[in-house]
Amino acid sequence: MAVAQPAAARAAATRPEKDPAEQLADLEKRKKALEKDYRGRIETLEDLQDGAAKATSRAARLDRELKTARAQVRALAAGSYMTGARDSLPTLLDGDGAALRGAVMLEYLARDGGRRIQSVTELALEAEESRRTAEKKVEAVRREVAELEGKRSKVRKLLAKYRAENPSRGRPDGVSGKAKSPLVGTYMTPRMRAVMLEIDQKFGPFPMIGCYRPGDPQDHGSGRACDFMESTAGQMPTASATAHGDSVARYAVDNAGRLGIKYVIWRQRIWDARSGSGWRQMEDRGGITQNHMDHPHISVF
Repeated sequence: MAVAQPAAARAAATRPEKDPAEQLADLEKRKKALEKDYRGRIETLEDLQDGAAKATSRAARLDRELKTARAQVRALAAGSYMTGARDSLPTLLDGDGAALRGAVMLEYLARDGGRRIQSVTELALEAEESRRTAEKKVEAVRREVAELEGKRSKVRKLLAKYRAENPSRGRPDGVSGKAKSPLVGTYMTPRMRAVMLEIDQKFGPFPMIGCYRPGDPQDHGSGRACDFMESTAGQMPTASATAHGDSVARYAVDNAGRLGIKYVIWRQRIWDARSGSGWRQMEDRGGITQNHMDHPHISVF
């Protein structure tokens, strides 16, 4: 007669051979190859990978904590066994965290105060859920990599249309007017300067426009990005300022082909011309400014 496997054991049997951390390492190689073809970082992929890395790290930490806690439970179970609790010993020594529930759990809670055992039960469930979350996030990275790999021909055409430019402090030919808004970081490519001036003249003045940032590993560091601030000092913008930011982001997307806009980030969402997948929700980066709640970010090719 076949014996039914515990739920956690069945889940383990269906897991991929490599754990999430190893899978991420393999995907990192494919991501680097894509970045060469896509002219720099791909924020949609970078964001997914960051979320997967955090989830994988948390899953690994919980697994380590669970291993330590189970050792403590085994010691407690062995001590209880010596005093006569024979029926419960096999269950407590089982590696499956789900097996620590039910009547046996209640027995030990009553007899031994059970805080450690209860802690292991909760930790086992949390660790299993954390691992499933990590695997889902790694799978999302895998799907994104595969999708982007399939769009290389489209991206090559985009890159051929918008040739790489070097940053400077001068105004590009054919662009008139000056910024209405306070401008931080005037060193940028001609394309970015043209986009900045057009948006500022149409929607400005903004509280501030922040562009070049020395040492920034993303487009701010190469003069290919500007942040159009709707509020300052890390404060949430007002309802009217948020609606204004909506208009700025929509204008950038609607005119991306004409202006050479690569991607737009606004209110924890991203639109990327290279992926062609519309707006996507981003990982929570932990703050108003980090999540782009107070400014549309615009990057150009």
